[in-house]
Amino acid sequence: MSISRRAMLLVLHPVFALTGIADVITGPMLPALARSLHLSDSQSGLLFFWIFTGMATGALLCRGDYARILTGGLFALTIGCFCFPWIPRTALYPFIFLFGISIGAPMTAVSLFAGRNYPTHRASVLTMLNFTWSAGAIVAPLLAARLLAVSSWHAVYLVLGCAAGLATVAVLFTIRDSPETARETPETAGLRNLRMVGLFSLFFFLEVGMESMFGAWISTLVLRMTLTSLTLAAAATAIYWTGFLISRGLSSLLLLQLRPGRLLGLSLLMALGASVLLIASRSPGLLAAATLLLGATLAPIFPVALAAFFDRARHSSDSRFVLAVSGFGGSLFPWLVGWVSSLSGSLRTGLVVGPATLLAMTTMLPLITAPRATPDRVSVS
Repeated sequence: MSISRRAMLLVLHPVFALTGIADVITGPMLPALARSLHLSDSQSGLLFFWIFTGMATGALLCRGDYARILTGGLFALTIGCFCFPWIPRTALYPFIFLFGISIGAPMTAVSLFAGRNYPTHRASVLTMLNFTWSAGAIVAPLLAARLLAVSSWHAVYLVLGCAAGLATVAVLFTIRDSPETARETPETAGLRNLRMVGLFSLFFFLEVGMESMFGAWISTLVLRMTLTSLTLAAAATAIYWTGFLISRGLSSLLLLQLRPGRLLGLSLLMALGASVLLIASRSPGLLAAATLLLGATLAPIFPVALAAFFDRARHSSDSRFVLAVSGFGGSLFPWLVGWVSSLSGSLRTGLVVGPATLLAMTTMLPLITAPRATPDRVSVS
């Protein structure tokens, strides 16, 4: 049975939203998990370390038939969610590493599948998929709060497991991958290809690390600067992800008028300004506005830069290295801010890592957006 690419996108969007929920859910679930499993702060930190390491490992496994990887990853996520409530404390970290793989593999497979199968409007398709992922990221804390109010943390993972099971069935019967022929250009040959993969890996290491850093520390910054309640401080993170959601929806429209490289450059410069404004803000209103602006300006960077990599890569599977390295950035940067903040005695000082990172990424932009050495001679069917 032939499935149209448009029909496959209708399945990929809710599946990608589900991976967004699975990726983000550990954060809002942490207080309940820590209390139930008797985790100290350092042990909770290890929980995040192993789940993000698992996600990065899952990205490395994505090679070959992405539809098959997507199906297998979602099935593993289903099993993992149903098993989580009964995992003994002694097996927690090995289990959470495997659980991270079951999130990272399908999440990466969606991006690689889109990069391979939608070459004509790759940047727009990836931006809209990441819009849907952001919607899942916003749903995660709301889902956790609702289910924890009426039940225990076990119910959250059981519901997530049911959703993953339905997604597995949907993907199994609808998603079909296309074969890919490697590009043969001077840019994608030998050492030059390795240099390009390394360049983009560094860029995404910085980008995802910086995104995760702000997402992890914004609520604490708001709490310390405004002396507000824990509830309102936590809402600041929702403002941040709302900026992502709105911007990724608008970015797909902007890409109809702007070249992807120009949008990427504008986003980096505006994000640099927004990050400085966030750190300098003193009033609650300005903090909220800067948080929303920061989320909105950061949102297009990942999907547009990923599309640029797909345009230049020899194999779409090369991007699994890029996405795996980016996952390690997501685990390192929040820790780095905490370390700098502890040394300096100021969270504002720790968050200066953000503008410094954006400045470094801006200097890399000419290399990221440079045209290919020769025209693309092979199309993907």
